[in-house]
Amino acid sequence: MLKLASLDELYEAKKDLEEVSRRNPEVYEILTHVVSFTRQLQIKYGYMGALLMEEDLTATYPEFVKGSILSLYKKEVDKLKNHEDFPVVKEVLDQYRDIGDAKLFLLILGAKPELLKGSTIMK
Repeated sequence: MLKLASLDELYEAKKDLEEVSRRNPEVYEILTHVVSFTRQLQIKYGYMGALLMEEDLTATYPEFVKGSILSLYKKEVDKLKNHEDFPVVKEVLDQYRDIGDAKLFLLILGAKPELLKGSTIMK
């Protein structure tokens, strides 16, 4: 899906994510782990976003990932979702959903907003 993001939106999202990191470091550390794990497993960020936001997984389901790997992955995602401070994370993710999952999660991994602005096609 094509997502457009202005530099201002990206900086605002980055600021709010940094605020979550300061106020809720434990859940933010788990979030960072899950985002990094997603990248390492080469699972699309859209699938992670759909899992976290409890959306339909049909369009983003990773067809070429073994069931045993997905099971392990879902356990890690569930650790995040079951954390008492996850609603804070979910609120920020929901607030910036229009930016796109990939861009939000790349911000969490430390990408600079300047590199993410404009349109990108990512799932």
